[in-house]
Amino acid sequence: MIEESMTLSNTIIEKLKTQHLFENLSSEDIKSAITRFAEIHILTGELVFRKGERYHKGIYFLLNGEISLSNPNSSINISCSNCPVGLSTFLGKTMYTMNAVAQADCDLLFVHELCIYRLMELSDDFRTKLIKDIQVRLTHLENSSNTFLMQSIYQTVSGVMSSPVITIQTGKSVVKAANLMKEHKISSLLVVNRKQIVKGLVTSTDLTRKFLVDLENNINNQDVENYMDLEPVTFPPEFPIVEALNELQIAGKTHGVVMQNSKPAGIVSIHNISTMLFENSHLYCTHIDNMTKFEELKIVFTQIYRAAKTLATSSRVSREELTALSSIHRAIHKKAFQLTSDAFKTEKNFKLTDYSYCYLLLGAGARREMDLRPQINNAFILADDVPEEAEKIFIEFAAKYHENLVNIGYYPHNSNDDVMTINMVLKYSKWIEEIDGWASKSNKSDKKYAFAMLIDIAALEGDIKLAWSIRNYILRKAADRPAILSALVKQYPAIKIPVSQFGSFIVEKDGEYEGMFNLKTQALSYIVNITRLLAIYAGITDMGTIERIEHLERKKIISEELATQAIIAFDTITETLINEQVNQSVNNQKVTSYISPASLSLFYQEKLKRALQFATIYTSYGVKFLNEI
Repeated sequence: MIEESMTLSNTIIEKLKTQHLFENLSSEDIKSAITRFAEIHILTGELVFRKGERYHKGIYFLLNGEISLSNPNSSINISCSNCPVGLSTFLGKTMYTMNAVAQADCDLLFVHELCIYRLMELSDDFRTKLIKDIQVRLTHLENSSNTFLMQSIYQTVSGVMSSPVITIQTGKSVVKAANLMKEHKISSLLVVNRKQIVKGLVTSTDLTRKFLVDLENNINNQDVENYMDLEPVTFPPEFPIVEALNELQIAGKTHGVVMQNSKPAGIVSIHNISTMLFENSHLYCTHIDNMTKFEELKIVFTQIYRAAKTLATSSRVSREELTALSSIHRAIHKKAFQLTSDAFKTEKNFKLTDYSYCYLLLGAGARREMDLRPQINNAFILADDVPEEAEKIFIEFAAKYHENLVNIGYYPHNSNDDVMTINMVLKYSKWIEEIDGWASKSNKSDKKYAFAMLIDIAALEGDIKLAWSIRNYILRKAADRPAILSALVKQYPAIKIPVSQFGSFIVEKDGEYEGMFNLKTQALSYIVNITRLLAIYAGITDMGTIERIEHLERKKIISEELATQAIIAFDTITETLINEQVNQSVNNQKVTSYISPASLSLFYQEKLKRALQFATIYTSYGVKFLNEI
């Protein structure tokens, strides 16, 4: 059971002070530093965290009971009582390398890592003891080489922050602020008073959205403090950049202030952090582009889970991992397309580039939301002037290309899943006829699904104008007949999340997936599908699910609270999915979308339940909205 409180109780503070890390800290210091925490009660045999599970972003302090740290693949077994748990992963910021199992009923206090860093800045004694405890713990664990740890330890905000900090005094004008930003080629300024006390942070975005948006009324009120952020996000210098990115995104802000000894030391931005974190995935795609054989692509595909593990050290927001993984998958698709095309040129003397066409990636690939082993979902648009003989060879090419992707390792296309023919190859006018048929009032078949799904298309090869013409046609069709969206909603399956009204998970009772449920079809698809339909209704051309949700909120179709809940749910479900698929790959198991909730720690079980409940609320709202069109 997890209980979240607003204020740390005196009883817990006294228990903490019996542990050597806190013995020289006052009660006031402990209470002021630990503001993000959860009280956790677990029963004998329950997991605090599981080997291979993603870092929980904090440390567990054991108040009562006993925890055993063990590795199923080794003889290591460490008993913990009245001490912190999860130390090595707090340092490494990756995945847990041990199982933490309660040997008796336990009371724990989970403290968010931001609070840990506050304590480290507040007390040199706490810092010294914590580092020593981590070093002692590491000596007992496997895979604790310096190389493994250094990768994350030194990726702190101090390494990416801009310094020295450029400031502007209160009372100065926004014009002065803009000129300072231009002069120093920066996008933010710290606002201070005459005593150099920090009062806020102003960014170029603030000037645009707060000042310029209502220039006529604001022209006589140009003091910079009227447009600054009064409560900017702050970090200690050693705060990991991966967590800084997460904190900024949760707060909905683009910049943060690095504070050292209560003084500003630098400014960090989402742009700078993201550039540093994901440059490796682009290098990886360049590596793929230089390959010359299908066998090489197959090897890369089987090793994608390693890239996913690396990305787990580079991000705490799963949507960015999906984007990076999708870039790798798309690079494989493009190279496989090129190799297949080269073979057709050699064997059949047929050059695709002699004709006007567009190769489409559909669904998750188009949205850049591909996991470790996505299903093949492709299609082709041919210009109407493509000769009939060439059209036949395009169809033959599509079949061979699909076969090559399957041989690389991708799941074969299942037309029953999305009601699209395998690698559908049609001329442009025929596509329009098909879309009109899917949108027809008289069409009662499941093929109505395809109308909405064709909004998720990305052109990987050929003439991109053909792809955008199809998307725009669908948007115009929906604008002319919005009732089609209501009809589509009625054909979607009833919402049945895998959590009962009593809070327990609903899983398969027998068969290959006994004790499991499918995270994609029973959770993620609800958010993706309803967001897609709402986006069509609103005429939104954003491709990704998160971008669509954010745009729907800006258009006032969904509330800010609902959008936030949906994004949290999406991130949690995809994070759990990727983490499970990585574990399946590491253990040489079949990579699927199924998960056994019983194998998750209490932390992740509760987190996943909340996400599923949020997904239900969001989806129910979308269904109701569209039914009332």
